[in-house]
Amino acid sequence: MRGALPRPATSEFELDEEERRLIDAVRASDAAVALPLLMGRYQLTVYRYCRRLLGNDADGQDVLQIVFLQAFQAIQCRAEIQNVRAWLIGIARNRCLDRLRWRRRGPLLVEDADLERIADPDDPREPPLGDARAREVLDTCLDALDARSRAVVLLRFHDELSYDAISRLTGDTPGALRVRVARALVALRRCMERKGEAP
Repeated sequence: MRGALPRPATSEFELDEEERRLIDAVRASDAAVALPLLMGRYQLTVYRYCRRLLGNDADGQDVLQIVFLQAFQAIQCRAEIQNVRAWLIGIARNRCLDRLRWRRRGPLLVEDADLERIADPDDPREPPLGDARAREVLDTCLDALDARSRAVVLLRFHDELSYDAISRLTGDTPGALRVRVARALVALRRCMERKGEAP
């Protein structure tokens, strides 16, 4: 994204010290200072996004590393970033979609069922589900979807992208995406009901 870092709604004096240092480092294109601050602040958020979109821990970890490497390079090249979190999630979305395209061409090396589930019930940016159990059940049921359906559902409801925008990213028609989402939602509802969590 191009454009100057916006001033936050609150004054800069109300920013915590870490956030002030991060903004200053990004503005100065000091990637060596900015990267550890970015990772400390956003690593879990980006990982959880990648993990959910890709459906397994190994791919989530791989893409996480790629995202922060790309962020480091962009800061070094004096990229102007308006919203750091949105910028990182945008990088993550594109790298996850690249990984999903690669999977269609290559073998899937890691089975979803063999990987440990991750859940952080304290993340305030997660959807407001009733409790940690409901989030865990949702993650389990999302993992049960095929990779393409899971990705489209998350792009539609987590990222709030339109079907036209998702179509441009995936190459599927908006109509086909609507059908895929409708079927996936039915499958998610049934899965959650079987596990005792009514959506």
